[in-house]
Amino acid sequence: MIPLVSIIVPVYNVQPYLRQCMEGLIGQTLRDIEIICVDDGSTDGSSDILAEYAAKDERIRVITQENAGLSAARNTGLDAATAPLIMFCDSDDWYAPMMCEKMYAAMQNGADMAVCGVQETTQEGNLCRTSDYFSLPGEGEITPNDDLFLRTNVVAWNKIHRREIIVGKHLHFPVGLHFEDEYFYAVYTAYIKTMVFVPNKFYFYRRRAASIIGQARKNALNYAVQRVQIANRIWQYHEECQMVGRRLNYLIALWLRLCAESLSNIRRSRQTQTIEDLIVPFARKCIIPYVAHIPRLQKKRLELLLKHRWVGTRRCLGGMFTLRTREKLDPDSCTIFHRYRLFGISCWKREEQYANRADKKKLLFCI
Repeated sequence: MIPLVSIIVPVYNVQPYLRQCMEGLIGQTLRDIEIICVDDGSTDGSSDILAEYAAKDERIRVITQENAGLSAARNTGLDAATAPLIMFCDSDDWYAPMMCEKMYAAMQNGADMAVCGVQETTQEGNLCRTSDYFSLPGEGEITPNDDLFLRTNVVAWNKIHRREIIVGKHLHFPVGLHFEDEYFYAVYTAYIKTMVFVPNKFYFYRRRAASIIGQARKNALNYAVQRVQIANRIWQYHEECQMVGRRLNYLIALWLRLCAESLSNIRRSRQTQTIEDLIVPFARKCIIPYVAHIPRLQKKRLELLLKHRWVGTRRCLGGMFTLRTREKLDPDSCTIFHRYRLFGISCWKREEQYANRADKKKLLFCI
C-alpha cells in the first residue's frame, strides 16, 4: 500500500541527536507515512541506531551509501520515495507530533507546496529566539508572486512537496555544493501555482557549530564562491528550460542578492577578485541580454555591480563600493569594513591601509 507521505532523512554522524529525531518521526499522529533514512557513510554509531529503529517500525527504510554529502543523500531518498507527497527532516532536528498531519491536510485543496513555522533550539535542544528569516510572509492558501517567493525561507525541511513535480521535472539537489536548498527551492517553485502557509512552529531546528553550514562558514572564501555558483546554476536551469522571461524579476533579484551576500562574507581584498571572476563574466554572457526587460532599480544595481563593483547587503537594496585605485598595493593589505549607507541600507567600502592620513582621506572621498 502506498503511504500518504514520504519523509527523507539524510544521516551522517549525528549519534547524540538521532534518537530524538527518530522518536519525533515515529510519533507522528499521521500514521500512514514512510520514513526513508539515508545513511551517508556514518562512522559514529548512527547506523546502529537506524537499524534498531528499523527493526521495531516497518515504516522505516534504511539505505546505506558511501559518504557523498547532504545533496547526494537527499537525492537517494527522492529516488526511493513512493508517496505522492514528500517531506525532509535533517537528522539533528525533529518534528512536532502533528507536523505531518497538518502539512498533509494543507495540501488537500490542490496546493503545490505547504510551509510551516520553525522553532530554533540550542545545541542541547532548549528553545531559543527564532530568527526573522523563518518568519512566514503570509497565512493560509496564497497564489504566489515574485515577492512572496523572495520573502519565503528556502530551507527544504519545513515544507511539503508534490512528488509528481519533482519526478516529472527531474528535480534534484546539486551534489558537491552548499546552498542546495536555495537551488532546489528556486527550481521547484518554477512549477507551482499555489502555496499554503501553516503558522504553527512544527519544525524544531537545532543550532550547532558542527553542522554543515557551521563548518562551511569557517572557510569564508569557499562559502562565498559556492553561493555564487548556486546563483549561476539557478539562472542556467531556467535558461535551459526557457523560463527566464517568465521569472525574470524573481531571477534577477535572487541572483543579485546571492552575489551580494557572497561578497558581503569576504573581508580581504584579494578574495573579492575571486568572487568577481565568477560574477562578472557570467553576468555579461547570461544576464545582460535581458537587461532591457528588468526593473529600473534592478538594472541600476546590475550596472553598478559590473562597472564599479557595487554589491548589496543581505536585503540587496543598495550596495558596497569596492574602490579601484591606480596605486599598486598589496591586496592583502586591504580590508573591507562598514562605512556608510546608500539607498537607506548599510553599505560597505574597501579601505587601503595608508600611513599618510591625508592620502587616506583623499582616497576615501574620490568616488
